[in-house]
Amino acid sequence: MSTTQFIKSFINRKGGHVLFSFLFTKLVNFVVAIVVINMLTKSEYGFVAYALTVISFILPFMGAGIHQGLLRYGALSKSQIGKRDLFQMTMKKGVLYSAIIAVLILVLLPFITSSLKGSALFLGILSFQLIALLLLQFVEIYCRLLNLNKLFAQIEISNSALLLIGNIGMAFLFGGMGYVLSLALVPFIVACYYIYKLRLFESSGAKSKVVLPVGKFVKYGISMSIGGVLSQLLFAVDIIMIGNVLQSEELVAQYKTASIIPFSFLMIPVAILTTDFVKLSAASENNKPFLKSYYLNYLKIFIWISLGLFLFFHFAGEPLLRIFGKDYQETPELMSIFALGIIGGLLLRVPMGNMLSAIGWPNVNVIFSLIVLLINVVANYFMVSWYGVIGAAITTAVLMWFSGLLSLAAFVWFLRSPSRPT
Repeated sequence: MSTTQFIKSFINRKGGHVLFSFLFTKLVNFVVAIVVINMLTKSEYGFVAYALTVISFILPFMGAGIHQGLLRYGALSKSQIGKRDLFQMTMKKGVLYSAIIAVLILVLLPFITSSLKGSALFLGILSFQLIALLLLQFVEIYCRLLNLNKLFAQIEISNSALLLIGNIGMAFLFGGMGYVLSLALVPFIVACYYIYKLRLFESSGAKSKVVLPVGKFVKYGISMSIGGVLSQLLFAVDIIMIGNVLQSEELVAQYKTASIIPFSFLMIPVAILTTDFVKLSAASENNKPFLKSYYLNYLKIFIWISLGLFLFFHFAGEPLLRIFGKDYQETPELMSIFALGIIGGLLLRVPMGNMLSAIGWPNVNVIFSLIVLLINVVANYFMVSWYGVIGAAITTAVLMWFSGLLSLAAFVWFLRSPSRPT
């Protein structure tokens, strides 16, 4: 497959719609971040950022990861009715599991927020996202399983547009409290609307012959969830370490703000792999040459994108920080450091991590993420203690490359192996 065929195939699968929806989502997040940061005091935004960081690495466990099992094994199912039955069964289980996790968060709030107590109420409200975002994920996964990428993009855009209005409007009226309320309620409303519109819980009239292998789905999903939360900790350990070692919500806000624009570009490869995940999963069974060709063509495109992004952030980093206000221009060098890190993410970490999940190796992602986490905690503790927020940024950038190289090595081993181990 040539690079031209790679691009045409992506477009034919409505990948352009998916990419646009991701771009729109990132643009909305960027606009919301700018507006909300300027609306809230630096201290209040620090509390909100801390709560968002904590919930960000709990979210991968929503539904005990059973929706990830639906995506992987639903992609291997040839029956549309079977996929619908699996959707209905897994959603019921997933909502129950998410509710249990949300209750545990509320019980443990005093311990989780002991260093920054002002974030407790924000985190308590955000725990509802475990149910809201799970419902939205289920609807979007069902669309992907049926190759309805255009509808998937429509749902993503609808959610983002409402978040734009809701986040800014609620933040204007009620400050940080309104902002987090909007984050929790909007995806719930969007998910319920599309569940009703698509009649996803209507009976087909025939007794389902599908048996839900709960253990198999949960095992795969938990591996994906653990890998996801460990992976997310690459972006969360630095925030948590700054909050606990330096104990400054203002430095948390400074660091978080500088990372918003650079890391938003990681959504480009995420959009591409999201579009092609079902196809890659099917190819993993008996078409390794396609997987190799797919990644090589991906690299041919993203090497140039990565170079352009690095030059952009290296020379325009300081002016970009002015968007957030004069309080956030104290450490402009953070932009250049993050730019080096996202190159590793674009070329290695994001595509290889998704490839390993597509071929059914989420457990390998877990092992690599655990190794990176252990290094991250130790390195961040010393780097933050010695160099402050600059040390945290350097650690994150280096580990983006290191984790990506580990995943690349596993992918090469998979391609060369005569058969996949179970």
